[in-house]
Amino acid sequence: MKFKRIVSAALAACLLAGCSNQPTGVDDLLRAPQFGGSLQKVQKALTSYLGEAPQLKYPNRSIDGEAVSPFRMEDFNGDGRQDAAVFYVSAAKGQNVHMAILEQKSTGEWFVTQEKEGLAPAVESVSTAELQQGEGRQLIVGYAGSSGEKYLAVYAYDDSTLSEVLTQPYSQYQLHPLSGTKSSDLVVIGPEQPAPLQLQLLTAHEGRFDVAQQLTLREEFVKCSGLYPSKGEDGSRFLVLDGQTATGLASLVLRYDSSQQQLENFTPPAETDLFSATQRFSPILHSADLDGDGRVEIPCQTEAEGVGALTVNKLTIVSWMDFTSRQEQEKRFGVADLEYGYFLALPSEMKGNILIVSGDEPDSWQVRSLDGEKLYITVRVVAPHVQGSSYVRLGNIGAQKVQARVAPGSGVTANELVGGFYVL
Repeated sequence: MKFKRIVSAALAACLLAGCSNQPTGVDDLLRAPQFGGSLQKVQKALTSYLGEAPQLKYPNRSIDGEAVSPFRMEDFNGDGRQDAAVFYVSAAKGQNVHMAILEQKSTGEWFVTQEKEGLAPAVESVSTAELQQGEGRQLIVGYAGSSGEKYLAVYAYDDSTLSEVLTQPYSQYQLHPLSGTKSSDLVVIGPEQPAPLQLQLLTAHEGRFDVAQQLTLREEFVKCSGLYPSKGEDGSRFLVLDGQTATGLASLVLRYDSSQQQLENFTPPAETDLFSATQRFSPILHSADLDGDGRVEIPCQTEAEGVGALTVNKLTIVSWMDFTSRQEQEKRFGVADLEYGYFLALPSEMKGNILIVSGDEPDSWQVRSLDGEKLYITVRVVAPHVQGSSYVRLGNIGAQKVQARVAPGSGVTANELVGGFYVL
């Protein structure tokens, strides 16, 4: 959707500027966007090879933080030089995505060495992994079908030959060196049907992925909503899984047992029933590493102690918990706005001692003393042009911004609120 909005804006700008020979519609813009530098040369080489301008295919999302692009530029064959992978569809080749691998001549020209048909009409995601140290990087591509089905393919490129290392249906996957080696391990969640969900752990071995474990997840999980690598206090490796249930979301924590080389269900030090403790009723409350320490916290919907702690329906009180910690498990406490999708951390001493009520203007709320008499904080969502000398900007939510005003004697500073603002 984001790219389509960009395309529409680009087309409108071109028409307003009086461009000549401009594309006549969105399909033309998708088919032949203009790139610069090496990408432009790669695109020209592919067009020359195909005899037509292909429609470049952008992945739906990023897995490894790379920018979403129809190009992937890395050393795939381990020769120390950059190669290119391009995803596209061609009128002469049917509806499925195709992938071409290109290398560069000493003269700087690019040329196609391999071309392969993908497994579906759309690209869900693209990432790379090193299955064998010093042997280049392998492409991991998620494909999406027209009915929502997804297929995972792992490609290896060697001696100008592109081969499939692995192909299988999936719903989610995560790349992470769980086993502690420099090579990545692959965790794959199988299709949502047939139930129950299956988790596979695949480890890198001699340039391929071998199945090291298959684990059946709780029958209450009808869908995997997220996989998050995490670390423990002692350096141990964990995997936090968010699962969709009939009523919302819940989580489980898996610990990697290096002696068995497998993942195992983890019981928190406090022997908490993780499934019950992590049940929440909003689909946007996903686990995350809020403070960037490498340990993933799980959001738990709680009610602060005291009657009438929350009176605004779109808000919920959330405690972000690190269930692998033997010390303080609650890392953050605060309020989540489920309509606008943000979380604001509050001082821990406020827990059980505050009242959350609607503010005096639209899209605003207040933090007050439990008896309602004393005002501590006012939070509001406003248009970008709205100013207020007594308000500080916490962050942006789409085309709007979130502001807060701290009352004197509240015991919290504006900087603390800015540092505790997170987009969900």
